Amino acid sequence: MKKKIIVLAIALALGSPALSFADAENVIVYGRANVSFDMVNTSGAAGIRTTQVSSNSSFLGFKGSEEMDDGWTATWQIEQRIDLDNSAAGSNLFGTRNTFVNLMNGQYGVFILGRHDTPYKLVSRTMDVFFDTIADNRSLMGGASLNLANLGGTSAGASFDGRQGDVIAYIAPAIGDLMITGAYVAGAEAAITNGQVKGDAWSFAGLYTYGPLNANLGYEVHHLGSSGTGTLAPIAGLENLSERAWKLGVSYAFDSFTLYGVYERTADNLGGVLGLPARSNLLGHRSYYLAGKYRLGGDTIKAAYTNAGELNMNGGGQNTGAQQWSLGYDHKLSRRTSVYALYTRLNNDSGVSFNLAPTDASTGSASASAAGADPSAFSVGMRHTF
Repeated sequence: MKKKIIVLAIALALGSPALSFADAENVIVYGRANVSFDMVNTSGAAGIRTTQVSSNSSFLGFKGSEEMDDGWTATWQIEQRIDLDNSAAGSNLFGTRNTFVNLMNGQYGVFILGRHDTPYKLVSRTMDVFFDTIADNRSLMGGASLNLANLGGTSAGASFDGRQGDVIAYIAPAIGDLMITGAYVAGAEAAITNGQVKGDAWSFAGLYTYGPLNANLGYEVHHLGSSGTGTLAPIAGLENLSERAWKLGVSYAFDSFTLYGVYERTADNLGGVLGLPARSNLLGHRSYYLAGKYRLGGDTIKAAYTNAGELNMNGGGQNTGAQQWSLGYDHKLSRRTSVYALYTRLNNDSGVSFNLAPTDASTGSASASAAGADPSAFSVGMRHTF
């Protein structure tokens, strides 16, 4: 009842005459507050120690649905990130997370329009035991943050573990224990001039669940557009080029113990940006993730290891790999509230500088100070869902 009253109050405050009491009955308010205190050592010759309060993908959302004739249901969702630690101007706008409308029918599947996680991202996000913390495995996977000159700071032209705008997605009716989904990303809505191109992307996934086993496979390709035309056009010099990735994620639950494994491989034709032969494989590499968690009542012990192989760089990417170790402990205070502590360390090879935590997973991150630096962090936090 409280949530319905809140929704009605928000509508009245915004001066919306269209919202009736019947509409308010059909609106759900939900969210998550995930805030931590992080002690970070950036390491290296110019390394520094720092402390920070991080809002780790905290969010607020509204959603609802309507039953229609012939078995169809219309649903909608508006979800936005809320930076609880530092609400800087422009950082708490509506619709920054999954925001969409869809039509679903058990016979024909689900049709989605809006902003949404790609099918490729869905393959392994739930397999990251440190998701949305400074130990998130996207430090080294999915187009990770990387300090490498002229490449916009990532190990891909655009993120593969992304939440894209302008998405048209389809989820097919389940085939036994298998679900197949695909999406087209239209790129952006910015106007283009003669000679410019808009980027786009295709993403696909097969998600299989059988009792304690989950086995998911995904593929995604990016066609990069002209700089300034949208999210799939990250930096100048990558116009009309492309990149692709495939990923396999597997998990198995043994009563209180669950094991996870993810393997990913990327390839591209971005060569030429660093003076390499045009259209050669620049950032292509393999990475893998191994993790486990053990639950004992309201307590969970977690450990994870991530390994990123050397960047291809047309065969010359020596000493550009990295490894990350993480260990953590969660304690449930109630059904919706828990506290946690973790330690993570990322070791870079001498020719590369990956950073702890992806920029979209936390408002605080630990940047490696230079190539070969080994950033580490100790974090304690609290997570509450409603």
